[in-house]
Amino acid sequence: MGEQEKYKKLLKKVIDETENHTINTAEELIQKLVQELTKTHSYSQHTQS
Repeated sequence: MGEQEKYKKLLKKVIDETENHTINTAEELIQKLVQELTKTHSYSQHTQS
């Protein structure tokens, strides 16, 4: 899966959670993005080694 597809999927997930009121504040949104990006980045580093 390409980088663009990963980010597209991540943004769709976060948008869906915002629309479903799982994420209610900008702070929650930022925390979720950081958490997901950290997970994705960490996973990518392990698979590229």
